[in-house]
Amino acid sequence: MLNKLIKEPLIHFLIISLIIFFIYDATNTTQIDSYNVIISEGRIEQLTNEILSVKSRLPVAKEIDIAIESFALNEIYLREARELGLHQGDKIIERRLRQKMEYLLDEMASIQQPNKDELNRFYQDNIDRYKTPLTYSFTQIYISIDRSKKQLTQHLKTQQQLIAQGNSPRADPSMLPQQVSHQSSQQIEHTFGELFIVELDELAVNTWSHPIDSGLGKHLVFIKEKIAPMVKPLLSIKEDVTSDWQYEQRKIFKQVYEDELMRRYNIEIHLPKVVETSV
Repeated sequence: MLNKLIKEPLIHFLIISLIIFFIYDATNTTQIDSYNVIISEGRIEQLTNEILSVKSRLPVAKEIDIAIESFALNEIYLREARELGLHQGDKIIERRLRQKMEYLLDEMASIQQPNKDELNRFYQDNIDRYKTPLTYSFTQIYISIDRSKKQLTQHLKTQQQLIAQGNSPRADPSMLPQQVSHQSSQQIEHTFGELFIVELDELAVNTWSHPIDSGLGKHLVFIKEKIAPMVKPLLSIKEDVTSDWQYEQRKIFKQVYEDELMRRYNIEIHLPKVVETSV
């Protein structure tokens, strides 16, 4: 029973939550009192670092004084606004508060690091993510379709005859590359279009193809090399897999947290009454 509880995501979330809030309470350097604003040494150090990051130098005494006064006034304005209830019903503030809550959840989840078994299991369960793309190397001969149907048919027949005689077909002028080396399907699609890559996938290696279409015209293609996707070793992409694992954990934590909130709160829905109109 204890082992089952330890493995529950909600238990992980609660433990991490307690750790973060404990750290926040221990390090929060601005004490809250209605009419008392304390600027601690830690806060001054933070303000100093902010100026340093912007100006690339340590601030002079006057700049620190201005930063402290600005921080104090900002704190006072915020407290006065809360006292007046100005934060209630404000969509911008509500959205920012939710964003901060979601950011906090992300931070909680990011604390976790997968152990070796968890990382390997995630890698195996999502192995298709970690394959190299299918790549091609080929020669393509562009055939313009800016001809009459009869002329196009005759031109294609001439190219096929050249191929049958062991010669290379002749390309029409084009900005398209004739030689393509070790490019992925996605890269090729960006150049030649979706229709081309669909037909390319069906072609045999080391032989001239029949005329295939693209949105730009027709093409005779000689595939020199077609390298199938291969799985990348875990050790070579460990950081990427860990990042993906943490992303999935963040989604789990968020869902668990939202489910828990929905369980704790009673939600009353008052639907508008339907007004019946007589015909």
